[in-house]
Amino acid sequence: MAADEFTIDELARAADTTVRSVRVYHERGLLPSPEVRGRIGYYGSDHLNRLQTISRLLGRGMKLNGIRELLEAWDRGDGLADVLGVKHANSTAAELAANAEQEDDYPELPDYAKQALASSADPLEAYRLTNPRCCDLATRLNDTGLPAHDTFRLVERLRADLDRIADRFATELFYRLAGQAYEESPRTPRDRTKLETDLAIAQLIVTRAASELIDQAFARHSELPPPAVPGPQSAIER
Repeated sequence: MAADEFTIDELARAADTTVRSVRVYHERGLLPSPEVRGRIGYYGSDHLNRLQTISRLLGRGMKLNGIRELLEAWDRGDGLADVLGVKHANSTAAELAANAEQEDDYPELPDYAKQALASSADPLEAYRLTNPRCCDLATRLNDTGLPAHDTFRLVERLRADLDRIADRFATELFYRLAGQAYEESPRTPRDRTKLETDLAIAQLIVTRAASELIDQAFARHSELPPPAVPGPQSAIER
């Protein structure tokens, strides 16, 4: 194998990405096929350069479909301005890419959610890296048929509201449950240890109380319908 040849594992490591991502990019038409010898595919420096370009564009917020169109235009060497809707055909590639990045389908989503939608064939798995517990909820919502971007919107609205509530009450609750006693103490190492214990207990108590309140709210909005009234028995049943 030549020095500039890579197996898929070696290519993924060299490009600081994953084998799964390499396969996704190939399936989505962003990455040319490798040269197959025997049962092994071999990639070259052009593949590595292409992967690094894809990573840079993803990092700047572009989506896979837009990147594919951009790369196809680059490969053809023509029509790049038309592909990106840019008026000046003599703009640099960097300027054209920057204009393409301005399109944003999900302006209300945080960056990590937009990156999950743009950078992975499995947005939920990419989302899980940042929000493992929220992703469990998102996965169940997605299983109901809700599209990924609508799922993320709903979960992030919940997160934003809960963040506002926590920011409003957390300081006072933790001060009353732990900080006040420490401030009134001599602040010895022993007092410091007690503060750490009190903070841990306070967090547990507040978390349980919040969970109970959420449970009560769900109970108010999730009443089961009354059981169906059985119809008259048929002659056969009698």
